[in-house]
Amino acid sequence: MSCGLAPKWAAEWVNLKVSLQLILQGVFLFTLSTLLLGWLLPKIYTLLLCAIHSLVPAKAKHEKDDLELYESKKKEHREKSQTQYDSLASEYNQRILIPRQEEKRRKKEEDFIKFLGPAWKGKGSPLGGQVFDDENHCDSAGQEAARRRIVREDINLDVLAAAASNAAKKKKIKHVITLPDEPSADEPDAISVLFRTPLGTTFQRRFLNSDKVQCLCDLITTKGFSYKSYIISTSYPRVLLSDPNVTLLELKFGKRILLNIEEKDA
Repeated sequence: MSCGLAPKWAAEWVNLKVSLQLILQGVFLFTLSTLLLGWLLPKIYTLLLCAIHSLVPAKAKHEKDDLELYESKKKEHREKSQTQYDSLASEYNQRILIPRQEEKRRKKEEDFIKFLGPAWKGKGSPLGGQVFDDENHCDSAGQEAARRRIVREDINLDVLAAAASNAAKKKKIKHVITLPDEPSADEPDAISVLFRTPLGTTFQRRFLNSDKVQCLCDLITTKGFSYKSYIISTSYPRVLLSDPNVTLLELKFGKRILLNIEEKDA
């Protein structure tokens, strides 16, 4: 029995020995691969950085060239715009400002010469009386001037009368609102007028055919819509009732009519 157990233990020992060898080989290979990766990865990282840095300057240089080209075009456009502006300003000065200044200067010189020159200086002569020259005996310039200075005594009265007359013509007669009596609904000549206001409200009143448009204007004035700021119009076709002296019979409204109150255009 002891002989049978010896080969069994020998086989197990061989298997254990093989397993240990395999484990040691695996650990060795793992350690070796780890060391290789630890040595290779920094090298690869350095190479990648060098490649990236070699590409970046070219891109930066390209961007720098584009920026310089943009600045150059910008400067060129600014100089061109400034040249055009200077040309227009010079043309405006030559065509408008300089002639205007010359005209002002010429007018000032004329006024100055007119004030200091001999134009206002007449020949000296005594005021009133007579003067004698070598040839004729005539009235002096002073006597002529004295005659021209004589003013009519009633001239102020004429001016006041003319001013009063003009004021009376310009003075407007104040219009007094007097609405006619409202006729009954049975009146054959009665017209029922419905007014629509700009506020959306309505009101109604009856008038006679003989009443004028002025009566309608007076009515809307009493309702708060002064005819100086508002106007009356028909709905369709739209017709403005601008003549206050027209009667309702002439407008041919019939027995019932709808009118709009509109604000006049400013």
